[in-house]
Amino acid sequence: MDLFELDDLIHKLGINPTEAQLDLLFAEFKRDFTDSTFTIDGLNVKVILKNSRVEGFERFPETFIHLITRKGKSNKRTFDRHRANKIHWVKCILENRSEEEIIYFEFPEEDGTTRNYYWFKEECFLVCLIRSKCTTHSIESVPPFRMKVYH
Repeated sequence: MDLFELDDLIHKLGINPTEAQLDLLFAEFKRDFTDSTFTIDGLNVKVILKNSRVEGFERFPETFIHLITRKGKSNKRTFDRHRANKIHWVKCILENRSEEEIIYFEFPEEDGTTRNYYWFKEECFLVCLIRSKCTTHSIESVPPFRMKVYH
């Protein structure tokens, strides 16, 4: 998909999604990140598939819930319709990371991880992959990349 073809996934998505809307969002996530392997620069992008502990979203995987929720002032994650409605943007931005519309930068953390940022400036949408210290693909508990989005 072309970057400039991106639009909201669900027209008029509200602040309290229906089960059907959550299922549609999850289907997009599955298609992009769990139904097939996705790699960046030769490293697999792994998602955390254990069930989320976020209240009301326990039936869904942790990474999916992270992508469709935001931490509030109380440090509690709540549904963010703007982030959720752009869940299908994440893979497109990563696939088009070498286009001039995507600004790339990285930040090394003190714990040895590296945060790789892919900013779609025109739409003010940022994807962050967290590269672990261990890049061995066989260690499932330490994924080479974890995903975050900012909007």
